[in-house]
Amino acid sequence: MKRPFRAKSVADVLNSPESVLKGLLDKANSLKSITDSIHQHLPEDLQKHCTVSEYNKTSLVITADSPVWATRLRYQSSELLTQLRQAGFLGLANIQIKIDPNKSTP
Repeated sequence: MKRPFRAKSVADVLNSPESVLKGLLDKANSLKSITDSIHQHLPEDLQKHCTVSEYNKTSLVITADSPVWATRLRYQSSELLTQLRQAGFLGLANIQIKIDPNKSTP
């Protein structure tokens, strides 16, 4: 008689190196880390209107919720790039600013 399928624990799934969930969790942690660093270096009013949408070791894409906030962010992007490199993101080579009006905050 065959044994019934035994479910894996969440910890087993997340700690397995080939797990898709582990990859997603690592990516989420990476985005949170860079987002926290960005928010430390931006004025408070600008923080609420910008989110990190993509990040890899050399490129960062920040999405603003309107052209006004994107323009303000563009003015600060070279200084932000320097500060992020000093914060440990040494391989970061460029920051792209995009606009997504669907992400507007209330």
